[in-house]
Amino acid sequence: MDTDVIVVGAGATGLMVAAELALAGLRPVVLESLTERSEQSRALNLHPRTAEILDARDLLEPLLEHQIVLGTPAHSFFGALPVPLDCHPWQTRYPYQIGVVQTRVEQRLERRLAELGVAVSRGHEVTGLAQDAQGVTVTVATRDGERELRARYLVGCDGGRSGVRKALGADFPGTDGTQLFVAADVVLARTPEQWHGELDPDRQRSLRLLPGNSLAGLVPVEGGQLLFSLRALEDGVHRLSFSGPQTQRAGRAEAVTETEIRDAIRAACGLDVELKEIRWASRFSNACRQVDSYRSDRVLLAGDAAHIIVPLGGQGLNLGLQDAFNLGWKLAAQVQGRAAPGLLDSYHAERHPAAAALLREARAQFSLLDGGPELAPLRDVLVELLRLPETNRHLAGVVSGLGLRYPMPGDEHPLVGRRLPDLDLTTADGPLRFHALLRAGRGVLLDLAGAASAARTADACPPHVDARSATAAEDLGARQVLVRPDGYVCWAGDLDGAGDRRALEAALHRWFGAPVPSA
Repeated sequence: MDTDVIVVGAGATGLMVAAELALAGLRPVVLESLTERSEQSRALNLHPRTAEILDARDLLEPLLEHQIVLGTPAHSFFGALPVPLDCHPWQTRYPYQIGVVQTRVEQRLERRLAELGVAVSRGHEVTGLAQDAQGVTVTVATRDGERELRARYLVGCDGGRSGVRKALGADFPGTDGTQLFVAADVVLARTPEQWHGELDPDRQRSLRLLPGNSLAGLVPVEGGQLLFSLRALEDGVHRLSFSGPQTQRAGRAEAVTETEIRDAIRAACGLDVELKEIRWASRFSNACRQVDSYRSDRVLLAGDAAHIIVPLGGQGLNLGLQDAFNLGWKLAAQVQGRAAPGLLDSYHAERHPAAAALLREARAQFSLLDGGPELAPLRDVLVELLRLPETNRHLAGVVSGLGLRYPMPGDEHPLVGRRLPDLDLTTADGPLRFHALLRAGRGVLLDLAGAASAARTADACPPHVDARSATAAEDLGARQVLVRPDGYVCWAGDLDGAGDRRALEAALHRWFGAPVPSA
């Protein structure tokens, strides 16, 4: 074998998978077809759960130095209905979206990977793939010619047009795109704040000026409506996005022209807004697709290679990072021979339903955006429902990722299968945030019952699980909790009870490969 794991694709998902593997002590090979890192930031925001997982690996704080203003103020909304989704009930330090361009996230992940001793092999395109019972062989085209590499496992993180997925012959069912969008990064001679007052009154009402020199709205145009936004990024660049009747007349693969961009701005604003530069432009659609299985023997798929989603709110980036966070520690355990049977299969069992639910919600939101006046009564009813705390909390949990509950054996306790919030803990050494205990990428058996039971908790821990004793202001309804490296509770109970001790032993075996004690 040349390596234990090959990761195909050095976007955010692939870099996160590789970083998780490296954190566990592996040295994956990361192959990227592009010769240089892309400067195109498709996504502009981190959702609350994504912010949490980055914080759990000490990756978030440097990104906060490069925040962009999302406006509104960075609330999530459902289908643009005028009721913000409130994430505060989910007990998170990040109840809003965080504006960070995707390239910043990728730069930070690649820097972490380098710190862990792994480099990205750029200009390496996978052109062939075959697997057998022992491993995976790939053919790689490089500037110096073709070569073969062999690994025990391979993870395809090579995007929506994934060559790995196609090589597997994997079905990619879903819905075709019915509407085209254009996205472009542009430099304007004047900011929206400077010329918004020049719009006619109707357009001023349709196009709202948002915090941070941005604007967005739905403008009536000939033949329908134009969905239009200009959002400030970094260094004087604005992200232009639009979709309207004229957009639909172009082909999906047709290049976006400067004339098309200027015409869209004129149609939305009624002004000839001066463009100094167009950095890049692309088309995308509202297609939603998902592979039937995230695993094919020794090949796994993650991120856009496993699912594509309506581009609402940057869900693609966030879903991919959450896939990677779920997969990395499990694959490392499998490679290192410490995984119980079924651990690696739990990646598909957990992440496929999670993405399927988000795809469903995204299609529902797009239907609300795309529908005409006939959907007005439905929108009114949904606004009423969103004002109910229970409904708002549920949808906020779905869209943000905070409400996700993975199905797990022994999930009678309400904590099991859910993320453990970043609690403020008090330890013998002083105050500590729970996320600090996850920085090493290991499991945590957290004893909240006080110092008297700490020794017993430590005795229960196998390798790759850290026992920690602390107190918390919040009552979790459990004296001890076992938390996986991805921050999800896999057991909660009281070690004073024989039944709970047996359940803990079963959880330690299932998730960390600990031997089952003899009766």
